Amino acid sequence: MLFRPAMRHSVPVFLVLVGLLGCTPELGGDIASKGSSLTAAQRRVRAGQIRDAAAANGMTQGWLLAGIADAETNMSHCWSELTWACQGPNSADCGGGPVVAGAGDGACSLRQGGLGMFQFDAGTYDQTLAREGTRILSIAGNVAAAVDFVVAMVIRSVYISGVDNRDQAIAWLNGVRIGNDRWHPWIQTVTHYYNGCTPSGCSVYTSRYNHYRDNTSGVYNEMGAAFWVLTRDYAATYVNQTFPLAAAAFNLYPGQESSGYIEMRNAGTATWRPGETFLGTTEPRDVASPIAGPDWVSPSRAATIDRAVAPGESGRFNFTVRGPAATGDYPQFFNLVQEGVTWFSQQGGPADNQLQVRVTVVAPPACPAGTSEAWTCEGSDRVRCQWGEVTREPCEHGCAAGECQAAPVDMDGDGALASADCDDANASVHPGAPEVCEDGIDQDCDGMDRLCGAVIEDDAGTSDDAAIDGDGGVVDPSRPGSGRLSGGCSAAPGPSRAGALALLAMALTAFVRRRR
Repeated sequence: MLFRPAMRHSVPVFLVLVGLLGCTPELGGDIASKGSSLTAAQRRVRAGQIRDAAAANGMTQGWLLAGIADAETNMSHCWSELTWACQGPNSADCGGGPVVAGAGDGACSLRQGGLGMFQFDAGTYDQTLAREGTRILSIAGNVAAAVDFVVAMVIRSVYISGVDNRDQAIAWLNGVRIGNDRWHPWIQTVTHYYNGCTPSGCSVYTSRYNHYRDNTSGVYNEMGAAFWVLTRDYAATYVNQTFPLAAAAFNLYPGQESSGYIEMRNAGTATWRPGETFLGTTEPRDVASPIAGPDWVSPSRAATIDRAVAPGESGRFNFTVRGPAATGDYPQFFNLVQEGVTWFSQQGGPADNQLQVRVTVVAPPACPAGTSEAWTCEGSDRVRCQWGEVTREPCEHGCAAGECQAAPVDMDGDGALASADCDDANASVHPGAPEVCEDGIDQDCDGMDRLCGAVIEDDAGTSDDAAIDGDGGVVDPSRPGSGRLSGGCSAAPGPSRAGALALLAMALTAFVRRRR
């Protein structure tokens, strides 16, 4: 008899689990009665693996998952630990041998039934692996997938309120304690959504409820409270990333760049700080990455944390990747490192290859004839071609040498461009402006200041205003060097207008005296 977790139709089915609990003709009894070959010491190691893998995915109360695994397979993951079950696909964590597989879907030769200690099942083994990925063959991956499933259970559980997303679900799970107000809803949720046995639709509901309750509290007490406490200073759990996951296509052309982030949650006790907490390269550690972008801190450090992140909070590592020159696959693994202190995981452990950005460099299509990566001008537009795509940018003020020209400048707003305005900070000064005589300012930008009251008569008998040039001389601005001065001013450098008037007054006085 197989039990499949019930899924409400409004929620996508992320995982389908098959419980080995209950009697089946092939197994000949439940696991609790037959047991596995794990010794007490081996069970402690397995419980630690579940605890650490759960913590790596944000769940600090790993004993909740260990209780489910104990109820399903006595925490057995490999067939060698449960030889009376079916043999699943091979796993490196089982010494290259098969993982344990359920037999409730028929003969083992049909290759159906759940895989690993949490019994993931999508039909045949191949169908299960196609949906869940090969991660479920490893112990850490099987636990990570179980975290995903119980998070989805908590979100849709009718026994739990106020939980609408993954962060809230993780926080709720991390608050479960034996006997507190979350304990009973948790066991109800497991019995209903994991095992598929509901209070109103399952005649053995009470026994199933008690089975999950007793195995969960039992494995917690077996290992001791201190065993489940995580006190690491530096630990992190994955939240999400904007870069495509490794299983999805992420194609770039040579030299093409793509920016994004990886978001992580602080699962330790120390605060992360910019310039101290980094996203470093692994496999091997500190390797110079071939996909390093221009904003990387160094070839082996993609980014530092974007802000101070206290325990329990999430932060982002923002960075750019660039396609290498040669085509091919470039899988880059990452892990967090507290620079000069410690990496966030054990070297060579599963956490060193859980974060990945996998770039595939492909050859770009050809560019149209006459275009290149360099900007060139076509009329008033500038044009270039990158990776087979032509980009055209209109230049409002014209294009020269592949660059859009800067806009004409008129800083004082007087209608005259800076190139012709002799004082572009004064709106009263510009070509054609009214000239004020003898104020020392060239208002009309003709290079001269008009002399008040002075005129120059030309040979035709016409008169023009005289002006003072830069040396203080009086000139005809229309015909420099021509004409004769009249009106009381000397054409040569010398007395001012006031001085000329004084001389005229003296001459008139002398004339009057002679008349007397």
